[in-house]
Amino acid sequence: MNKDSFIKFLSAFELSYSKITKILEAMEGEYTFEKFYLSQKVEDILGDDYTQIAKKSNQQYFDAYLSRLKEKGIGIFTCESQDYPEKLIKVEDAPYYLFYKGDLSLLSQKAVAMVGTRSPSNYGVIITERFAGELASAGAVVVSGLAYGIDSIAHRKALEVNGKTIAVLAGGFDKIYPSEHASLFEEIAQKGLVLTEHRPDISALKYHFPQRNRIVAALSDVLLITEAGAKSGTTITKDFALDYGVPVYAVPGNITSAKSEGTNKLIASMQGICALNADDIINELGLKRKSKTSLSLSSNESVIVQVLSNGEKIIDEIADITKINIAKLNSLLTSLEIKGIIKRMPGGFYSLG
Repeated sequence: MNKDSFIKFLSAFELSYSKITKILEAMEGEYTFEKFYLSQKVEDILGDDYTQIAKKSNQQYFDAYLSRLKEKGIGIFTCESQDYPEKLIKVEDAPYYLFYKGDLSLLSQKAVAMVGTRSPSNYGVIITERFAGELASAGAVVVSGLAYGIDSIAHRKALEVNGKTIAVLAGGFDKIYPSEHASLFEEIAQKGLVLTEHRPDISALKYHFPQRNRIVAALSDVLLITEAGAKSGTTITKDFALDYGVPVYAVPGNITSAKSEGTNKLIASMQGICALNADDIINELGLKRKSKTSLSLSSNESVIVQVLSNGEKIIDEIADITKINIAKLNSLLTSLEIKGIIKRMPGGFYSLG
C-alpha cells in the first residue's frame, strides 16, 4: 500500500502523534503489513499494545474498518491526500489524518474562528449572534468547537442566515460532546463540515480539547473572541493563532464584567485587535457584504419589509398588521437586523436599514 493508505490503517488504533511519527520512520518507505508486524522497532514503539494491533495488521481488517466508516457516512483524509487543507501545514504537530462529514470545499474558503466563554452573558450572546450572522452572510466560514456557549451560538447563527460553518470536535462522531449538541452536529454535517482527529468510538477527554483548539486556530484566517474571562480556555486557542500568524480580534466589553476581562486584557495588551463591528473582520478577510437586494428573504420577512417601507413602527404595530405571533416576529426581526435590511431605533421602533 502507499503512505496515504498506511496512515489510514494507523488511524484505526488511536495512536499518539509521536508514535505515528516514529512508526512512519521505522517503515523506511516500505508500507506493508508484513514489515509493520515483523519490525522490532514498531514493537518497541507500541509496547503493550503491539500484540493486539499486530493481530489486526492485514488487508481484511483494514477493508472492514474502512467499510464501517463508509456505512456511518464518515470520510477520512490524511496529510498525503489532496484534500488535506493547506492551512494545517503551518502546524508543527499537524494531524496525520482527519475524519469528516460534510463539505470539504469549505476548508479552502475564507474562515473566521469564533470562540469564547461557555457561559456567556446576555451581552455575549447578542454580540456573538451579531458577528456570526454578519460574517456568515458576507461569505466567511464560521469555525468553532461545538462547545457550550459562544461556540454553539456562532454555529447556530451561521446556519440561521444560510451561511457555512465548520465544527472541530474533541471526540469521535459516535460520542458527541456535549451530547445536547447532537442535533446541531447533525445539522452542521448536512449543511457544513465537521472534523475530528479521533476514531468514531472515542470519547472527548480533557487533553483532547487543547489539541482540538490548535486545529480551530489553524483553519482560520482570523480568530475572533467575542466574550471571555481572564482564565478562559480561549487563551490556548489565542496562543495557537498567534503562533500560526493568524490575526486575533477581540470584542471589548464592560470593564466591570468578569466575563469580558479576558477580551479587554487582550486589547489592552495589544495581543488582540479591537473589533467594534463585523466590517473590521470582513475587510481583514478581503470579503464584501452582500447587497441587501441580493439577500434571499422568506415570505414572512418580505411581508415585514413591505410593512416597514411605509414608515417606522413598533413591534406591536408590525404584529397587528402582519398577524405574525410575537415570538416568531422577534426572531424574524433579529434575522432582518443581522442581514442589514432593517434597524432598531430608539423607543423600540424598527425601520428599513
